[in-house]
Amino acid sequence: MNKNRVVLMNSAMMPQEGLYTIYRIPQEEFFNRLKKAYEEDNLHSYIGYPTNIDFIARHTGIVLPLSREQTTLQDGDTMLIMKLKYRLQDPSSKGKHIPSDDDYEFFIALYKEGIFKFA
Repeated sequence: MNKNRVVLMNSAMMPQEGLYTIYRIPQEEFFNRLKKAYEEDNLHSYIGYPTNIDFIARHTGIVLPLSREQTTLQDGDTMLIMKLKYRLQDPSSKGKHIPSDDDYEFFIALYKEGIFKFA
């Protein structure tokens, strides 16, 4: 039996068809779940920005590699999402803008394969 993965992302995106359920969670819960998945060697990070990597390291002691890979999901995956509360006005400042700790919001999402039929 395959263990469901924990996928770490820096945006709330839906990279493929399926059903998504998403909930906002407190920062502390986000970090607790991240640490648990990391300790269980079940964390799959798709974090592509150094500022996010630094933020995680500062709060958990875990230094993750940068990943610009395309996110792929498997049925039953849990997604841990940290994203900015706002969109940058100048897209060229992506990766240069240094957000404060209060600039992030945190979510947990569940991915299920399947197609919803619209009436």
